[in-house]
This record gives sequence, C-alpha cells and structure tokens, in this order.
Amino acid sequence: MAVEHILACAFASLAVSIDLADDDEIDPDVATDLVEPVAALFRDVPAEDRAALAALLRECAELETDPVRQRSMLALPEDIGLLDEDGDGDGDEG
Repeated sequence: MAVEHILACAFASLAVSIDLADDDEIDPDVATDLVEPVAALFRDVPAEDRAALAALLRECAELETDPVRQRSMLALPEDIGLLDEDGDGDGDEG
C-alpha cells in the first residue's frame, strides 16, 4: 500500500472516529477544532488533487468492515469540502 493511501486511510479513520464520538466523549467544539484546519488545508489544493484524495478516501471506505463507519467514511469527501458541486472534485460539469 502506497504511503498516500495509508495516510488517507489514517485520516479517514481518525475523522470518522471524531465524527461518530458522542458529545460526552469529544466536545463538539473540540471536534471541529481538530478537523476544520485539515479540511481547510485540503480545500486549498488544486481540484485534481482534491479529486484524487476523494478517490483515496472512497477506497479506504471500501476497506471498512463496520457499516456505520463505512457510511461516515463515504460521506467524508463531501463533508470536508473535497467535492465540487458536480460531486467529483475536478471542477468540470459531469
């Protein structure tokens, strides 16, 4: 597995764990403080790279065996702003 794939899966796993944590386990403000700077960093990269990262995150979701975590992981690219309005992250229509 390439290092980029490992890092994408590690980020996805961490982000999903934060997302699925109960409010008494992780304060929602703290959760936002943890994820938002990373999401902002991802939004600043070119559309082609955002699309590639979204694809890596979908691959990570396919490896997830827990259905709840998998659904959350599949939603992650959109949740962190990697996808453009057409949903693929490349900035093209369709």
